[in-house]
Amino acid sequence: MDDFIKTVKPQKIYLDGLDKMISVANIAFYYWYENKERRPWNAFTPAATLEQAFYKTLCEFPLFSGTLVTDSNGMVYVQVNKDNLNMPVYTDSACDVDFGTIRDNGFNTKLLGRDLDHARDVPAPAGIIGNGKIKLAEIHVMRLQGNSGVCVFVSVAHCLVDGQGYTAFMRRWAEINRWLLACNKGGNEPLPERQYIHDRLFLSEFWNAKTDRIEAAISSSTEKNSTVSKWIAWLSPESRGRIVKALVLLSKRVNCYFYIPQEKVNMLCLDVKENSVKGQRLSTNDILTAKIASLIVQSMRIVDIEAQAKPIPTIMRHIFGKKTEKQREALVSVAASLRPRVAHPDVLDYTGNMVIARHIPVPLDLVVADPVSSALAKVSGYIRSAVNNTDAEYICQLGHLANRKPEDYVQILLGLLGCKYNLMVSNQALFNHYNVDFGMDIPALVRPALLSFPNSVLIMPCHLGVGKGYEIAMTLTTEVAAKVIQDEHWMSLVDRCDYDV
Repeated sequence: MDDFIKTVKPQKIYLDGLDKMISVANIAFYYWYENKERRPWNAFTPAATLEQAFYKTLCEFPLFSGTLVTDSNGMVYVQVNKDNLNMPVYTDSACDVDFGTIRDNGFNTKLLGRDLDHARDVPAPAGIIGNGKIKLAEIHVMRLQGNSGVCVFVSVAHCLVDGQGYTAFMRRWAEINRWLLACNKGGNEPLPERQYIHDRLFLSEFWNAKTDRIEAAISSSTEKNSTVSKWIAWLSPESRGRIVKALVLLSKRVNCYFYIPQEKVNMLCLDVKENSVKGQRLSTNDILTAKIASLIVQSMRIVDIEAQAKPIPTIMRHIFGKKTEKQREALVSVAASLRPRVAHPDVLDYTGNMVIARHIPVPLDLVVADPVSSALAKVSGYIRSAVNNTDAEYICQLGHLANRKPEDYVQILLGLLGCKYNLMVSNQALFNHYNVDFGMDIPALVRPALLSFPNSVLIMPCHLGVGKGYEIAMTLTTEVAAKVIQDEHWMSLVDRCDYDV
């Protein structure tokens, strides 16, 4: 740590609109490593070396030690103050459960005895009441009983990094750890140099002032003079974090993990393509997203119908008048990155957010229709059409809209929250989570922590040792999760599921 403190430079980095749009969430994963050969700790993740490697990595990711600040104009920046650093939380501890028990119980993190999921789900001070700073990064290394393995938990404020930036940090930490281990054994190879770009000015050349291709709902939302949006935008990051934390606590969320083998994915894709428009190209991701959307919205609808049938809600509707207008659309959002859509030599070195949520309105009657019928093909078609239309120009126009005024990013978010049936799907296949090797082989499993908001889904690649396929990680309310695992068509695709309902 001392070397980092000596070398860190004071800096102030203003966040981009894309950073601020995701600033109410953290990005957090568990990396599980098994010590198959039962190597001693001095050969398998020695604590001193791992911590030394972390602080060397922090020298290349100094924003993790910064503080979020809102200036007098409502703009948010990260302040790295050499004399008042907001150091990440770094913990190395042991627990009384071994790797085999963890594996046999579906890698249930509750067995670790630490509720890291709820502690780090949103960027907020440690307590709802208090004057503490928001810690922008937290690392917890948990050594499993009997020297059987290690769990590395890393949570970072999403406003600092997207999936590319997060995994760049993880891979660099692992690389430096391997280098130190080699040096400890007498190696003298130099540490490979890497370049990382953290300054948000890197994005300024991309933003396009033309807004003719942005949906009217998004464009018009930024034209409204919203007092609520201004209030939210001008809050201190700590106050905003406490409010979001309090709202999130109202929803009882659980994580569900479903492993679908490649053979069953292929069968689903074949069935959907046979019902699709002739000549239409549908990707596996389009079809998986459509299936997930159908599953979650169907489950939400069942929960709503059952709630309406209860006596108290029925009485309340009679007291307060007729029901609100029937919902006609579901909002399916997919993550779309600017990186593969622009030809820039340094685009992979930029660590900030270059991903947008592409919001796709889909007729509700299609989403809740028979999942094995042509309706699923039509939903997949909606998704493919939107993805095809989400080119670099589209993302750059949205980036411009999110940066015009301090409150614009809030108005974009609020303008899209009116849909009752909505979900967010992000495919993590491009981020190479399984390339994070600290010198103890690649992870046996990588899983996301509890996501900030219900109906959030990550499509994860699988460890090659498990076989080809996908692990679908869903954060859902307990009521919706219970309906999901009762869905016969979905569960017929699933070979293994781990959940806590």
